[in-house]
Amino acid sequence: MPMMKRFPGRIFSRILLGLVAVALCLVLPAGCGKKGPPKLPDVTPPSSVTNLAATLEGGDVVLRWTAAVVKKEDQATEGYLIYRSAEPVSEEACAGCPVLFQRAAKIPLAEEVAASNEMVYREAFLPATRYRFKVVPYDTRGQLGPNSNIVRIVTD
Repeated sequence: MPMMKRFPGRIFSRILLGLVAVALCLVLPAGCGKKGPPKLPDVTPPSSVTNLAATLEGGDVVLRWTAAVVKKEDQATEGYLIYRSAEPVSEEACAGCPVLFQRAAKIPLAEEVAASNEMVYREAFLPATRYRFKVVPYDTRGQLGPNSNIVRIVTD
């Protein structure tokens, strides 16, 4: 019977394949680490608005509030969303009904306003209307902060 020759390249490739398999068995489990419950990222919403007040000046409703001073860059307030609810005075106010707010404006925070901390928003009012306003801050990520207090004002 003829004898088969073994090729040295074949032995070398089997040894190399075995070494790679052993290395993978040692390396892969080490990279997994200890599993634990998922963690939410540490994201802090923008600070709330304080001292929201409404007045009538000429033909406008004027809102004024104090902007929060934030030291951390990841909590920087980018601006404010103004929400309004308006209904004619002729309609009776429903004590237990939910207030339906609609977004009236989006106000970016300007640097000169941020330095003074006083924010002002003004809009023309309709006569004989009962208004409610609230202000909500938003940050650079678009994340909303808490609602401000709700202010009420009635026009003649």
